[in-house]
Amino acid sequence: MLDAIAIGTATLLATEIAPVADTRRLWPSLIGLVLIGLNANSAYKPGDARRDARRLLLGVGLAGVVLAVLAILPPSIELPLAFLPTFLTIALAALIVERWLVDLVVRQAYAHGIGLRKALIVGRHSEVDEIVTGLQNDLNRDHRIIGYVTPSQVYDSKALGSIDDLDSILDREDAAELIIAGSLRAEVVQRVADACIKHGTAMIAVPSWGRGVRGWAEPVKVGGLPGYHVHPARLGMPALVLKRATDLVLTTVGLVACAPLMGLIALAIKIDSRGPVFFRQRRVGLGGRDFMMWKFRSMTHEAEMKRDQISHLNAYADGRLFKLRDDPRVTRVGRVLRRFSLDELPQLLNVLAGEMSLVGPRPPVPAEVGRYEPRHFVRLSVVPGLTGPWQVGGRNLITDFEEVVRLEREYIDGWSLRLDLRIMAKTLGVVLSGRGAY
Repeated sequence: MLDAIAIGTATLLATEIAPVADTRRLWPSLIGLVLIGLNANSAYKPGDARRDARRLLLGVGLAGVVLAVLAILPPSIELPLAFLPTFLTIALAALIVERWLVDLVVRQAYAHGIGLRKALIVGRHSEVDEIVTGLQNDLNRDHRIIGYVTPSQVYDSKALGSIDDLDSILDREDAAELIIAGSLRAEVVQRVADACIKHGTAMIAVPSWGRGVRGWAEPVKVGGLPGYHVHPARLGMPALVLKRATDLVLTTVGLVACAPLMGLIALAIKIDSRGPVFFRQRRVGLGGRDFMMWKFRSMTHEAEMKRDQISHLNAYADGRLFKLRDDPRVTRVGRVLRRFSLDELPQLLNVLAGEMSLVGPRPPVPAEVGRYEPRHFVRLSVVPGLTGPWQVGGRNLITDFEEVVRLEREYIDGWSLRLDLRIMAKTLGVVLSGRGAY
């Protein structure tokens, strides 16, 4: 309802800015198509979906495409194409402001205990503590935990009772929701489900494995059984399309702008030392697939053959990363290139080919991947990047591999186009300062 009011207001404002003969009869169509576009992009899903500006943008954009088609193809509606950009821009702004205001009001209400849903937890004490902590850390929480029930008849002084007391507790407390914490025996789950149906209480299951798996889980049906599709990263459709489109546009612009500089670098490398202009190295990308990464050669021609001889000089105690502070293999031109990361420019070709992205975890060499532990493979769950959180977070000054993985995991879990653009902007500052480069 509020969305419809916001879109209607946007239509009225757009009509004032870009006058149209008579849009009143088109209002239902304009409002309806935007609402359908939002629904098609899951902007009404529970959780953070309503707050996701990307979903709003895609929903409004989809409505704009449909409206443009209806305005062009016969039997066309009487809607000038010049009106659409104004309407869509104002509609998007109105939806963002409306949802922000709604969130503000709801959060204030929740902070004062208004509108919170009473929830009861069934689980063991340790698992209940994890659920309560998780809810307390969520700014958008809308539950008020009234207590918990133990899944067995073991006495617990802090519990409201055991599973045998569940019916009477639901009668007394009138809980709106019941949260199952962890894994319970099938017969216990059945007793809980029966009690919930009897008392009209919604049942929510929070599996114990959910606390150890990063990413996001999507409810699915496996045959006739409920299950979860656990995505290792948030980069699904349409996020991947948006990220790829951004890569292609910015990379094309970057290659055109940097072409003269790249020509000068190639000439300087040929004059300075013997060997090819480019250096190609096998790296590991998305899903563990190998690809050849391009760089300007910044070392002597025999550098790779000498790596084992100088491995004891590695700046990283962990062999899963390799870098020397004063690498004797680096040429004079190479030192300048590395100082300002100019040796990385040819990787724009890898980005065009889809093997890399402008932003993402740095691609490791196969030997490093061979030493990974299971938790480290999250680095390979997205397309590797020319720059990323490690580069803007300190580059080679961060010598703890676990810290590198932590930064990259946070990036993957919290991906957004805004985050990519922020990392790109920070990269310019890091490159110009030369901080952590060697």
